[in-house]
Amino acid sequence: MQWSRVQMYLVFNTIALPLVFGTDAEETAKFVISATGLTVHTLLPIAIWRGERWVRFFCQRMADLEQLDQEEGSQSGPRVQTFGHPDFEALRGSRTASRKLFAPIAIALELAWLAEVIRHAYLLYIG
Repeated sequence: MQWSRVQMYLVFNTIALPLVFGTDAEETAKFVISATGLTVHTLLPIAIWRGERWVRFFCQRMADLEQLDQEEGSQSGPRVQTFGHPDFEALRGSRTASRKLFAPIAIALELAWLAEVIRHAYLLYIG
């Protein structure tokens, strides 16, 4: 799901950025597109953050389920350990995880859309 959210960002920006920056569209259209961009770039990071919380929750529950596999009185541990394995969390939490790599890009794009909303609002209503 993280990659589908990234693809939503890419598709939206691929279409919307050229319309705002590279066309002679009306200021009203540019303002609406910019406001939509700001809304999308505010709501999607919130969805990503909430999704990450659920992923952590379910990974912990799965790790707990793995512990149920441990035989009574045996110290050998679960037969298969995936979610409870130390390497799993190291991979999930690495600096190259998509959600961590994408965060600065998302923030930059949100600021760009905010600047465009302000600029087009000024041009539309005051200028």
